[in-house]
Amino acid sequence: MSVMYKSATMALLRAISSTPARLKEQHPDMVAFLNAQGNPEAQGTGNKATDQEGAFAKLAQTHGFRFWPKGTPPPAEDGLYMCYQIQGTQKSGDFSLRKVIGGAVRADIVVDLKHTTSKSFYLNDGWFEDNVYYIISWNEGTKGKPLQRAHIALGQDIPTEEEKVFMRQLQAFKAQTNKDNKVVGSLRPYIRFANQYSCATFTREKESDCLLRVLANVDVVATEGGDEATTA
Repeated sequence: MSVMYKSATMALLRAISSTPARLKEQHPDMVAFLNAQGNPEAQGTGNKATDQEGAFAKLAQTHGFRFWPKGTPPPAEDGLYMCYQIQGTQKSGDFSLRKVIGGAVRADIVVDLKHTTSKSFYLNDGWFEDNVYYIISWNEGTKGKPLQRAHIALGQDIPTEEEKVFMRQLQAFKAQTNKDNKVVGSLRPYIRFANQYSCATFTREKESDCLLRVLANVDVVATEGGDEATTA
């Protein structure tokens, strides 16, 4: 393979980390392409693609990842591919970055994009998932001169131990409550979360440490998939 999965993935993540403003670039053609899963005749995905997703897909494309439409067989041609909303619109993972050899997926990384114009972002009804690559972008600085930031981290490396313990308790409460809830008349109650997470925790030191952990994980995934092992 002319372009190895590891080097392409690392280069993509480093490009975002070093120049977060790339995720603010406008690519309306790519947004439309994602909405249609690459098929102009398609009805489109459940949720409309965002500008950030379009920018990420365009950047992944420039690093050698071709589009693999959801619900189609593995590509016959060996290479690097990206899938969009492969797990549906309500689950973690906006993109999957994959290496295909001989019609089989040999390496796969799930990327979840988060963006906020404030200082916190929504986790919807979920929580950070282990081994998912989160790319969280936000603005800091003055209103007139905003500075784009991006924090790239594995899900397990973002929350503190205190936060993990609290969320395990909260998730257990939600699960048990929803299990025990009974229908009241025509009402079927169900608890969902609308948690927010502050970007204030993402210091430059933590940003550097988390990126190194991400690159080390890329090395493991790529090596298991058949790429040569080198240091991150």
